[in-house]
Amino acid sequence: MSTKILIAYFSHWGHTRQFTELIADLTGGDLFEITTDHHYPVAHDPCSAQAHQEQLADFRPHLTSQVAKMDQYETVLIGHLIWWYRAPMVIRSFEESYDLTGKTLIPFCTSGDVGIEQTEADLRQMVPAATVLPGLRLGSLAVATSRQRVIDWLKADGVPVKEEAHDKD
Repeated sequence: MSTKILIAYFSHWGHTRQFTELIADLTGGDLFEITTDHHYPVAHDPCSAQAHQEQLADFRPHLTSQVAKMDQYETVLIGHLIWWYRAPMVIRSFEESYDLTGKTLIPFCTSGDVGIEQTEADLRQMVPAATVLPGLRLGSLAVATSRQRVIDWLKADGVPVKEEAHDKD
């Protein structure tokens, strides 16, 4: 029996969206964009400063999108960029909006140079009753050239990859 897969993501500059679309293409999972009415500057430095202030304040941005039937998903991949060594605070808003007990959670992210280790640790702490599998971090500009790496990661985490995905390699 196949597992129903949700691929939820927050993308500010488009790199994480590209990563998410690749995962959806490989798995056939359902896409869900995490959106907020909270504005983030397009320019890197002001955006970074705002993200840092949000972390310091433990701020939770209001979500403007909701997963209609979260209970139908057994596996949830959660994607985002890295701001100040962690997931953006909107990801915490998302994680706190659902009962993720018993689900398999798999983080993935894009970043210029920061790893995914803190994101994995934060996710384990935020949702202790879920199974958190190893995530994957790709360089912000490396998504287009990382197809095989993504396939290998998904398979290592036990996520089914569509047969036709192998034909493209």
